[in-house]
Amino acid sequence: MFEKDRKFVVRNATPDDFDLCFPLLEQLYHGDIGCDFREVFNRFATGKRGCILMAEQHGKTLGVLVGSYYLDIDWEGMVAKIQALIVGEKHRKKGIGKNLVQHFIEEAKQNGCRVARSRINRENKNACLFHKSLGFWQAETYEYILEL
Repeated sequence: MFEKDRKFVVRNATPDDFDLCFPLLEQLYHGDIGCDFREVFNRFATGKRGCILMAEQHGKTLGVLVGSYYLDIDWEGMVAKIQALIVGEKHRKKGIGKNLVQHFIEEAKQNGCRVARSRINRENKNACLFHKSLGFWQAETYEYILEL
């Protein structure tokens, strides 16, 4: 469990935390949640190649970060990726997102990662500014997707 001198706590989620995290994740994905979402959540929460961090206060979930670790040839080693990050609207601008990312970066370092990545919508100016404030820089590459 991670604690700061704040009124909230950041900790690793477990499969039992699904119902606490789901409302924020459902908001992030605009309700577009598939039938395998709980199973994938459980794999992130229990696996060695990923984690789910949650910020909570008095039993209420304020924010959630889903991250993963993978081997990357370009970076010649392990890379951490923020898969999802959301803080409840009422709780933004209070350092919760920053705290979640900082804890993820610490875990990534412990997992031997050389770099952290985060994919965001370029139109989301607040997310762009947030990431830049944490030291992220905008990559010059595009991501293409092919469903299998």
